[in-house]
Amino acid sequence: MPTLSFHAPAATERKIRSAARKRGIPVSRFLRETAELAANGTPLSGLGRELEKLAIDSLAIGALERIRTRAAETGLDKMTPAQITAVIKETRRARARA
Repeated sequence: MPTLSFHAPAATERKIRSAARKRGIPVSRFLRETAELAANGTPLSGLGRELEKLAIDSLAIGALERIRTRAAETGLDKMTPAQITAVIKETRRARARA
């Protein structure tokens, strides 16, 4: 059977484990069943919706961490709000010209 994996913040991991424990099933089965329901288009329960939100939040947190790391490496993490606004405006102007 193929294996899927994903990264989740510690708080998300605790919530997933807690939800699986409440249902009395292993975490792997809990995640598989929830993912199958979502993939089949079955309306998600409140718990399913919460897991979907947690997954999206986890992806967003990972993306934000990568953005912050890249900004720190290039020195962009020390820009003033005025500098940030100027860069955004210039980027928008360049896109409009293209």
